Amino acid sequence: MVKLAVSGKGGVGKTTITAILAHLFARDGYDVIAIDADSAMNLPGALGVDGIKPLSELKEIIDERVRGPMGTYKINPRVDDVFEKYSAINEDGVKVAVLGTIEKGGEGCFCPENAFLRAILRHAIFKKGDVLLLDMEAGIEHLGRGTARGVDMLIAVVEPGIRSFETLKRIEKLSKDIGIERIGVVVNKYVESERAEKLMRSIEEPLLGVVPYSQDFIRADLEGIPPYKIVDLKPFFEIKRNILKVLGD
Repeated sequence: MVKLAVSGKGGVGKTTITAILAHLFARDGYDVIAIDADSAMNLPGALGVDGIKPLSELKEIIDERVRGPMGTYKINPRVDDVFEKYSAINEDGVKVAVLGTIEKGGEGCFCPENAFLRAILRHAIFKKGDVLLLDMEAGIEHLGRGTARGVDMLIAVVEPGIRSFETLKRIEKLSKDIGIERIGVVVNKYVESERAEKLMRSIEEPLLGVVPYSQDFIRADLEGIPPYKIVDLKPFFEIKRNILKVLGD
């Protein structure tokens, strides 16, 4: 079982990379689960599905499962049936779910909605699938220390720019703070230049692969086409191979 969290600065292409990796793993016969844990909630579209209700909007179920008498609530509610019911399966057989809004702050934000969503994450990470892909926001601290220990690798997606590499440093620190031991880096939207090469030489974590800039990614987004249907997949084969190599599979 491979459990991967994908993070990066907004706009670097982490959702696209998550979707293409899900496609490639599913094509190889893996049971794949992809969870959108980003507030932008773009992963379903990148995987060719729509109409998925965010789990954070299941107010009646949250009240039933989480809230208790006199203002109390359960921090480990039952969620296995919820995950199965409110996910969708795309044409590759990838099971897709949308987490919805979750407050940041590690384990420090105790409210019913957060307890419910963290239980969903824990259930998915520890119980489900041959391959789990989490499309995260740049601030990954909402995974929490306990949940993060179930993630095999965090994939940090960067583009060759100063702000993106500054975000990489924050991601590296947050990952180590909450117990994620393995970090791999994907450089996306790469255009050869002296400055880009200098930035790449500064990467300290394993480099999983480099994805050249291509107008095909923009076309896929504008036309609502899953990107793996029109882009060159060769760089992603390498990324997938390197993920498995680093994890020892």
